Amino acid sequence: MKISDWKSKVQALFRPTRRDHAPLIDGPRGLSANANHKPVEISILSTGERFVHAPSIGVAAEPRDLSADPHRDELERGAAEGIERWDGTSVRDIDTERFYDYPHLETHTALQASVPVQARAEFWNPAPQNPAYRSSITVLAIDQLGEALVKQYVVEEGRDAEGWSYSVMSADRAAQILRDYGAAADLQLDIADALWDGSLAVQPPAIGATYRGPIVSIEGDSAYQNVGDEIAIEHKLGALVVTNPQQYVGKEVEISYPCGKVGLVRQVDIMALESTALERAGAEKTSTALER
Repeated sequence: MKISDWKSKVQALFRPTRRDHAPLIDGPRGLSANANHKPVEISILSTGERFVHAPSIGVAAEPRDLSADPHRDELERGAAEGIERWDGTSVRDIDTERFYDYPHLETHTALQASVPVQARAEFWNPAPQNPAYRSSITVLAIDQLGEALVKQYVVEEGRDAEGWSYSVMSADRAAQILRDYGAAADLQLDIADALWDGSLAVQPPAIGATYRGPIVSIEGDSAYQNVGDEIAIEHKLGALVVTNPQQYVGKEVEISYPCGKVGLVRQVDIMALESTALERAGAEKTSTALER
């Protein structure tokens, strides 16, 4: 064997394996779709290999979940957190100025939980004195002091104008307007007062029972829960497994006594309940249609 042949074989042992590579694309394919990012050729002299690196082939992916206005998003989060911190004591603590910028916060669950389900809709005056001037009222929240935060909306068709405002009035006054505008004739908003005028019958909880409804008042060592049918359940605070029962005043809760006189408290997601009820109603209609 010649020395040159032996040298070639020894060099081959230490040389990286040469792989087959796709041919370079010299045609008009979009290797440089972005004029600011041109393909770069890389050569390895020891092996003779050549590569082409294209930093941006095609259109760059759009960033996801990024807002065009992060500052506005931050303000909106702050507004929502302010609503979330409302404790139900007074509707006058609610910053209504935020609603003009973020109207969806009017229906925040922290507010709606204080309003009976049958009183949450927007009610229009059914018999306006001037047909060209229409008005509506929406109850946004009710506090523990017997006051309601309402949104009043007006439309003046003759001037092609509309507008709305937020104001505080007594819950009794708001309930009267709702009844005048078509709500149920027995609608009450200041349910706490009904405890003391005798229109709500007060009963103790029963072992093994579960009660669902809003906590309407806490007086002394008792929490009163409206469970419908003009009945309020009197729960002893010492029997409830909760550190701060005051936080549930005006909120829809479920209190159960599965095995004794200890009451387990769970806040109910009203929006989820309403969605489930609608789905159930739709399923019943579909079932009826199929039976026909």
